[in-house]
Amino acid sequence: MDYLKLIKTITGENLIRIVLSKPSKDSEASGVKIRPVKVKDSILFQVTSSIGSKDSNTCKEVHENLKPSELEAYLTQAIPARFYQGLIETDEGGYTVLANKKGTITVVKNKTVTARKASLDHNRAKKYIIEEGTKVPFMVDLGVMTQDGKIVRSKYDKFRQINRYLEIVEDIIPSLDTKRTLTIIDFGCGKSYLTFALYYYLVKLKGIKADIIGLDLKSDVIAECNRLKNKYKYESLRFIEGDIGKFEGVDKVDMVITLHACDTATDYALHKAITWDADVIMAVPCCQHELNRFKNSPVLSAVSQYGILKERMSAIFTDAMRANLLTQSGYDTQILEFIDMEHTPKNLLIRAVKKGRKMAGKNLTQSLQSLTELAGGGITLEKLLRDTPYEENDT
Repeated sequence: MDYLKLIKTITGENLIRIVLSKPSKDSEASGVKIRPVKVKDSILFQVTSSIGSKDSNTCKEVHENLKPSELEAYLTQAIPARFYQGLIETDEGGYTVLANKKGTITVVKNKTVTARKASLDHNRAKKYIIEEGTKVPFMVDLGVMTQDGKIVRSKYDKFRQINRYLEIVEDIIPSLDTKRTLTIIDFGCGKSYLTFALYYYLVKLKGIKADIIGLDLKSDVIAECNRLKNKYKYESLRFIEGDIGKFEGVDKVDMVITLHACDTATDYALHKAITWDADVIMAVPCCQHELNRFKNSPVLSAVSQYGILKERMSAIFTDAMRANLLTQSGYDTQILEFIDMEHTPKNLLIRAVKKGRKMAGKNLTQSLQSLTELAGGGITLEKLLRDTPYEENDT
């Protein structure tokens, strides 16, 4: 369908949501979300723009309401002038809009999007991806749901945590080629609650074809996960016992996930993802001890003399280095707040989306080099990338 024709069909009655992403260099906003709202018996379109970097305290959301007559002009100007990608969902289905710098716009209908009605309540209650009232087998076994699909009150935090994870996944779906079967690997999957949630969301709810592999070192954990996936009849989900750094089971991976892989195991997982040229990488690092072994600069001595502060500082430095190395490797990289399920109340999630080019170069940027010198040494990911024979490619 032609883009201009598509946006002419949008009304407050049929629109569910619009998400604009992949901003151009002229865009002030890093992303925009649009949904219909009802204000004083009139239907308007609420535009929520994210201004500033999501991985810093400068990020803020700006809201404005558009009249139906203003929406078409807004979308016409937004793509391709300010954004190169859009997701439009109506009660009849969804559309992915792709644009390039030359101004060419392509619209692809997403046949897998389930039609649903939009809520027009201005201050509506939080709508979760996995909703209460529908029995989900793994959620029942997890103790989050009862047999009739109700949320167990004492497990409501875990219910929100799983949904938060799926919201982060939902944002990156437009960056994946869902017209073919995806290959997704979850390194260090553990008990795999989130792996099961990912499968349920992508395959069962969205209808996306995906082969999902969970990898962990514990044989008993892998055996139990395979038992459960057979119980749920999740046919394209499998669990394998193995080491992150030595895994060679596939040639191409579309999405790599590593949640709570301890210390340098995260670095090995990120390195594998980069060498596979994965489209999406999501990591929640854990136990970042590597930099604790190095002698910090005298500039940091006022902090590093206190063990708990040195530990936290080392974790921040480690994740900053990882994010910069991913950016240098050709990814749009963000650090988001992620609600943890078992450890600290909140964690950081590194989310990287490929920009369409391979490793830009082996040399560290000046800012990253300065951070490395300040920390007293580099991290494992930097060493792995430095020793990898990448082809120089700036396309």
